[in-house]
Amino acid sequence: MLQSSPSFQHAVCLFTPSLSESTNRDGSRQDTQVSVVPYWHLPGLGIIVYLLKQSTSDFFSYYDSHRQSVNKLQNVEQLPPDEIKELCQSVMPAGVDKISTSQKYVLARRRLVKLINNRAKLLSLCSYIIEICLFILWRHLEHYLLHCTPTDSQDPLLSSRMSFKKGRLQDSFGSEPNLDFTSRLNRVSQHDIEQLQIEATNSFGESLQKKLLDIEGLYSKVRSRYTFIQALVRRIRGLLRISRT
Repeated sequence: MLQSSPSFQHAVCLFTPSLSESTNRDGSRQDTQVSVVPYWHLPGLGIIVYLLKQSTSDFFSYYDSHRQSVNKLQNVEQLPPDEIKELCQSVMPAGVDKISTSQKYVLARRRLVKLINNRAKLLSLCSYIIEICLFILWRHLEHYLLHCTPTDSQDPLLSSRMSFKKGRLQDSFGSEPNLDFTSRLNRVSQHDIEQLQIEATNSFGESLQKKLLDIEGLYSKVRSRYTFIQALVRRIRGLLRISRT
């Protein structure tokens, strides 16, 4: 939200209600082909949903790797010789065959500790991204589904209120003759809002919700923000169940 107030009377969203970025990217990770949004186009909420899903997937991948490394560290002496050698070579590229077994265990432990610490940082990053994405998604859904007045509304009272809000926003941003910024920010139709609710319901399904709650149980339970993800998931789920009719 670019501007916000408790009454939502003066709010400008940074993301449009479009989820097309999420649906277009689902099924494949586009690390090599990143879609660049022109500066004059506002990004859609689909980017946030895509990032949320990708970070959720990455979290479980890092979590499994972290858990495996912890288990290996606790049982270094039971690891196969080839794996011990591979771990040692990551620390000492040459001369591993010349050192004693006890020295190999020391090097293997050192490498495993480094892997564990690296994965811990990635887990923390994924958790943070997930929380931020959920918060942004919740705030935008709350605005679009509860407080946004469509530009094509047939209700005279709502249309009048929309014109008033547009004028106040233009006053807030100042006059920009070459860039109708506020107009583009608020050009949301009834169809856009209805489509958002349908697509968001499909994208934010039970499978994703369960994964998010699992992440909180696996990782966030020992952190100060425990139940934050749970609260956001519950609020988003509640918003998607609300009918605007």
